[in-house]
Amino acid sequence: MRFIKKFTILSLLACSATLNAQITEGFENATQDTVMLLNGSDGLRMHYFNNGEMSFPVSYDTAVKYWASGWALSKIINNKVEPPSFTNHLYSAAPGLGVENGNKGKAFMVGQNGSFFYLQRRSANDFPLKGFYVSNSTYAYNSMKFGDMFAKKFGGTTGKDQDSFVLIIRSYKQSRAVDSQRVILADYRFTDSNQDFILKEWKFVNLKDAYTDSVSFELVSSDVGQWGMNTPAFFVLDGVEFFGLNSVEELNATVNIYPVPASDILHIAANAEMESISLLDFTGQIKGVYKTGSYKGEISTKDLAHGYYIIKIKTRTGIISKTIQIIK
Repeated sequence: MRFIKKFTILSLLACSATLNAQITEGFENATQDTVMLLNGSDGLRMHYFNNGEMSFPVSYDTAVKYWASGWALSKIINNKVEPPSFTNHLYSAAPGLGVENGNKGKAFMVGQNGSFFYLQRRSANDFPLKGFYVSNSTYAYNSMKFGDMFAKKFGGTTGKDQDSFVLIIRSYKQSRAVDSQRVILADYRFTDSNQDFILKEWKFVNLKDAYTDSVSFELVSSDVGQWGMNTPAFFVLDGVEFFGLNSVEELNATVNIYPVPASDILHIAANAEMESISLLDFTGQIKGVYKTGSYKGEISTKDLAHGYYIIKIKTRTGIISKTIQIIK
C-alpha cells in the first residue's frame, strides 16, 4: 500500500496579491491516490499535511494486524443505518461524505479515543487555526442506534435511559492548556424523548485560541462496563479551517512586524520601500489602507477589537501578508 506522505495546501492556493481569508484542509488531495484507507498498516506512523506540518499520529499493531490507536485517513463511504458491523462501518462517517464541496467530500479522518494532532509551524504567526468539523463514525452511530454484543442501545428498551456520548476537545499551546470544549455526539437525557438524538451531521468546533499548536480528543459514554466504555470509541473529523495564509509573493521581500500581539501601536519595517499597508479582519473586510512611501511605518490599533487581523504590505519587490493578533 502506498502511503501519501505529504499534501501541500499551497498547491491549492495561489500566493498572489489577493489574500485568501480562509483556508480549508479537507484531506481531499488523498483522492488522488487509489488507496481507500491509510491506517498505519504500511508501517508508517504519521499522516502529514504540509500546511505548517499538521500531523496525525497513528499506531498499527503488525503482530495482530490491528489499528491500535490514533488516526485513519479514509475514503470509505458507508452511512447505512443498520445493525453495527466492525468490518463494514469502522472507517466510515455517519454523515456519509466529507464536509467539503457542499458535503460532497471524498475523504476524512477517523479518530480513536485519545487521538491528537499537532502543528509544527515555521513561525509563531503561521496558519492561525480556526477550527474543524466533527461527527460520529458510522460504527459508533449504529451501535448507539441498535446496540451490539458489547454496547447497549441508547435509551434502553423503554427509550428512557439517560444516555450520552460526548467528545471532549482540549487545545494546547506550548504544552499549556488554552481551551476545552465538549461536543455532544448523542444525548438521551431530555425530558421530552422526542429531543433525543445521535449526531449524524458535521458539527463545527470553533477554537478559542487561533495559535493552538496541538489538539487532543477524549470520548466519554454513559455506557460503561467492567472493562471501561462499551460504546465504540471512534469519531470522525474533517474540514480543518485556517484563518488565512501568511504569504510572500517575492522571496526578496521581507518584513518585521512588532510587537505581536499588539495593543496600541503596531510597528512595521521592511527591507524595501513600502507603497501601502492594508489592514483586514478575518472576514476579509478592509479596516484601513495606509500610504507610506518609506521603509518603516506604524498603525494605531487602540480602536481595534480584540482578535486576529491580516496585514498586507505592498512593496516595490513584492507583496507580503502576515497574520497578527490584537489584545485588549
